[in-house]
Amino acid sequence: MGATRTIRRAPVAVACLAWLSACHEGGKHAGRQAPPPEPKPFTSAVVAEASAERPRAASAPAPLPSAVVQTLRSLREQRLEIAPPTMQSAVLAFGTGRLLQASLDKVTFRDSQQGQVITEASVGPVRAVAHGSDGSLFAIGASAGARLEPRAKAAKHFPHVTFLPGSLLLPDLEEPNHFFVYYPEDPQLYWYPFESEAGPILPFEGAFHFDGCLQPLAQLRDGAIVCRTATGFLRQAPRGSRAEFEFPPSDDPPVRLLPGKRLDEFFAVSKAGEVLRLRLTAGLPVVARFRLPAPAYAATANTEALAFVLVKDPQPGQPRRWSLLVTDFAGEPRLESELPALAPSAEDDWLAAVVEDKNLAISVFEPLVAVGGASRVTVWNYARGQELFSR
Repeated sequence: MGATRTIRRAPVAVACLAWLSACHEGGKHAGRQAPPPEPKPFTSAVVAEASAERPRAASAPAPLPSAVVQTLRSLREQRLEIAPPTMQSAVLAFGTGRLLQASLDKVTFRDSQQGQVITEASVGPVRAVAHGSDGSLFAIGASAGARLEPRAKAAKHFPHVTFLPGSLLLPDLEEPNHFFVYYPEDPQLYWYPFESEAGPILPFEGAFHFDGCLQPLAQLRDGAIVCRTATGFLRQAPRGSRAEFEFPPSDDPPVRLLPGKRLDEFFAVSKAGEVLRLRLTAGLPVVARFRLPAPAYAATANTEALAFVLVKDPQPGQPRRWSLLVTDFAGEPRLESELPALAPSAEDDWLAAVVEDKNLAISVFEPLVAVGGASRVTVWNYARGQELFSR
């Protein structure tokens, strides 16, 4: 009987291997024709909503045979690529002495040094979080928004804001009592107040068009937006001037743009891990460049440092490796730390589970960096090279 069972499992495993390989190859060819659909900024919330809409099964599905499980795990670890999302998830944000962490239907405001909970706010499935120039923290959820002002102990709610898939939440660096939501499909930047008496839906007070703006994009230190275009890059201030810069196309396109310390500089991080420091003057000169030890899944910056979550492709017989790297603007390391790698079960949404706790944030108020997600977060002081807490 044991031999009979073994013979039956082998075709199943082989069929599974062939099917997954075909899907993987098909995905590659399909990717050359059209870009993948935009993910929602907060993957865990999307998964939760989709799960809630599925009808309940009459009985639990039968467990997969062990041979199929091993084949799935091997293929996922050794064959499937983890590419950075088109729009980086906004799940963590630092304010003045505070850290905002988003979970499925609420946001938690923590002390940034010790990790204790200051307060929480229920906003429905979380779409995005951000910090204001005044040190405040705010979040948009499916049912409402919440804002914690500096030194406040309780968050204030504000009305619902429409937040479409692929959108980006940004502070208004000139007026802390307002914020922006960028919609890439238009592309357009909508201007919202935190307080309004209009009703359950927050009305916008202005809109700014960014014709020709493509992803990726970033907000510079003066509030202007820099983004990729069909021929190079665009810099446009919501209330000010617009300037386009030609830049030669590359086989290694940028997947992240980050602000520089200077108002006329930004960083472009390529898919393979090359970092270019570009100056927004005639000819868009490359001021400096360096290469990361592995491709960047996530990247962010403050006025003195760059932070990256790196994912190194697995070697034969070795698991995929994740790490945190904080550098100065010349690429010199200031902090390096290995990150835990989750091994999801064969039945899990593998990609969602693997990247769930790989969200990244850096503080513009203290030398702090955080990596985590809805269920866990770890904070380091990169100036001292020290882990502060993990919750």
